[in-house]
Amino acid sequence: MALLIAHITVGQAATVINILISFFQYTLGLAIVALLVYFLPAVNPALAWNVIGRKLQTSLWPTLLQTNTLRGSGFSVVFFSYLSLGTTLLVAVAGIVMPLGLSVGPDLHAPLKTAPASLVADTSPLGLATSPGQNYVYGRVCGAFEPVACPGNAVNTTVIPADIVNKFNATPYGPFGMQFRRYYNGTAGFHYPMLIPQFATTESIILRNGIFAASGLIVDLDNPGIGLWNHALPHGTSRGATWSEDVLWLEPVSECVDTNLTIDYTLKDSAVSTNQVSSYNLTDRGGFYNLTTEYPTFNRDGQNIDLRQHAYKGGVLSNSYTMLNLGNVTRNESYAGRAFPLNFTKTEFFGGQTQPINMLYMGAVDVDNTTVSGGDLITVCEGYGGMDTANISNVAVHCNLFLGPSQRTDGGDPLLPADNSTWSQRMFSCASGTRARMQRIDFTFNGTMDLSALTISRRDIDTPVLWATEATTLNITDVDLLWGRVADSSEGDPSLQTIRSDVFYVPAGGADIWGVTTGGLPTVLPALAWGAIGNVVGNTQIVDYSGISNYALLRKFQQLILDDPVNGAAQIQKLMWTDMLANTMVGTDTRTMLLIGENVSSVAYDLRYAIPAFLLLLIWLPTFVGAAFVLITGLLKVGYLRFLLTHTGSGR
Repeated sequence: MALLIAHITVGQAATVINILISFFQYTLGLAIVALLVYFLPAVNPALAWNVIGRKLQTSLWPTLLQTNTLRGSGFSVVFFSYLSLGTTLLVAVAGIVMPLGLSVGPDLHAPLKTAPASLVADTSPLGLATSPGQNYVYGRVCGAFEPVACPGNAVNTTVIPADIVNKFNATPYGPFGMQFRRYYNGTAGFHYPMLIPQFATTESIILRNGIFAASGLIVDLDNPGIGLWNHALPHGTSRGATWSEDVLWLEPVSECVDTNLTIDYTLKDSAVSTNQVSSYNLTDRGGFYNLTTEYPTFNRDGQNIDLRQHAYKGGVLSNSYTMLNLGNVTRNESYAGRAFPLNFTKTEFFGGQTQPINMLYMGAVDVDNTTVSGGDLITVCEGYGGMDTANISNVAVHCNLFLGPSQRTDGGDPLLPADNSTWSQRMFSCASGTRARMQRIDFTFNGTMDLSALTISRRDIDTPVLWATEATTLNITDVDLLWGRVADSSEGDPSLQTIRSDVFYVPAGGADIWGVTTGGLPTVLPALAWGAIGNVVGNTQIVDYSGISNYALLRKFQQLILDDPVNGAAQIQKLMWTDMLANTMVGTDTRTMLLIGENVSSVAYDLRYAIPAFLLLLIWLPTFVGAAFVLITGLLKVGYLRFLLTHTGSGR
């Protein structure tokens, strides 16, 4: 049987107990002496008076009754008598106050040790939807219009050669440490049997914050990205443990520039309209009248890429060509706030929706007797085309224009849209890509074998590592290259292109051109995600990111733009990418042994409550040292102590 008391700490409970014990100790002693005197016979032998006197004089009664025991006893006797009484009271106070400083401390970590780890089933929608990993078969088909031999391969086979597999399997941070979350076992390009990813949303997590574990992944939605981690937790720890693991981290990188153009409109009868508005104004905020006259360029330095230069070039050229589509408007003819009426039939996008749009949203334009399409402008912005060589230097860049979420401009509450309310959407030019890096993940859990029991943080590792992709002369449109971290011994391998760096930008491949994959190669998923973002409107397999059907998402996007318009636009696209990758990719690297620091309980103490004990120590230390000194040096003889005890007994 146990007594439960609420709203009290361990220290407070110990203090109450000490108060009760001290109370019982002193009152019981007084009561026993009082009863002894009451029941004392009138006549007693001398030995009895000896015992009675000792009991009376050692009790608190002489102090309480102010008897004359100490009168005329001399300074030394009086001083040490009162010192004894004071220390007795101080001991009682210290015994009562000191426990108040006790509290349950944080878990501490025992010395590191190895512990077995086992997979933990994920029962979330993502976990339930994941296809069996043991049935996964890696493969690849090369050739856009006809079969061509993949790197290291003979034609007419999807098998990846063993020597290539071994090179990328030298570390667990390569293409064979990831899989499609869901896949279809069927036929791919040129009728080869192949696993095809099912690129769809199982459970959108875009509204979540922080870093957490999902099925086969670690997901960070504050600084968007995913880590490939097959969730194995240590077992046999009663209070949990902490440990660290290095994982391959994939993160979206995006840079946006403001085109200084906005879409502005007034809501009318939108309560019953599927699309909030289809007629609007394109308003010049500096995108036309203040457009630069210098042709934009960007540096071509392989892996040292500047995405902002790409976004800026795309934005400048888009604005310039749009001016031609608006009747060859010149800079001098436009001005701040000039509005150009547009509608859906001209642009194929609706006001009110957060969405990527065509870089030439008003259609192709003739420039110097050459027709320039939106696809042409995308190629110029991205810096590569399908007929360029697939290699480590041709980084997969994806360009688009992006309409940010609607912002109310008439001062009304954005949560209360109404007829005749006015709204505006900023237009951004964005360039994006995918970057791989190594991250050290720090895990803490409470011993519960459940992913929700994990606390996760991440940090960079200390040294650059060796990254590689296949060396080939194939065109980008014909091949999706294998890439990942490789062993240091692969540096200088003629079949690989390598770079030692903290980060690695994923190279362009056929999936970046076509937006589809031809085989069971999961390294194409980042490209498919960027392609899906460019065509997210109307894609029924992907969750609605426009904000039309999800007002919580709309509010999150609106706040990102309010906090920082340019970086907010980039953050929105990075969140979309992370949400898609979490729904389509899993990590397969599993640890069976972990180096852990097991959690051990601790007690905390507030030293303020130790002040009485410190005072007691100040009295005890010189007193004890002095007594020990006179005894050890012989200044006080033990025989003299015995003599005094014999001759000072009561009744002598």
